Amino acid sequence: MKRISLISGLLLLLGACGSEGHSIQEPTFEELKEHAHIVKSASESNVFVDFTSYGYTDDAKLRSFSGTEIESKDIRVGSLIDYEDTGVIAESYPSQGTIKSLTLYDDERSKRFEKGIAHLLSNQDTNAFIGYKLLNFDGDELIIEFTDYLDADVVYNASINLETLEFEVAEASGE
Repeated sequence: MKRISLISGLLLLLGACGSEGHSIQEPTFEELKEHAHIVKSASESNVFVDFTSYGYTDDAKLRSFSGTEIESKDIRVGSLIDYEDTGVIAESYPSQGTIKSLTLYDDERSKRFEKGIAHLLSNQDTNAFIGYKLLNFDGDELIIEFTDYLDADVVYNASINLETLEFEVAEASGE
């Protein structure tokens, strides 16, 4: 038993020493595309993401991608997050659930995406749309996809120039 404790202690010590002075690697676009969800709206008590409005459990773990603790007020329109819910989703429309852990992507690329997405969401009538997700990124152009709130078969793409913040929204063609 002492041997296991000693090995565990050494591993913890090595892990702590190895992380000093090293920054967390910025996620690739493909990693963000696979794991990040776009926040449509947020308040201190809930966050609307994908097709669901989520409240927070009393002991919800909120942190940044870099590992620091955050508060719900740090999550804004356009933020990129990863989350785990309690698994219980109310069958209302939009659905309602509860978040038990949330990670806010706070790396430079994600912050740049957040700025462009927030600009789009703040300057476009977004009440009729849900289910925002990252689709493509090339140079300064970010493309996101979203769905019509009343007709989930109608899908739109928005092309956002992250340098100028100009954007275009068009119905996605059926392929």
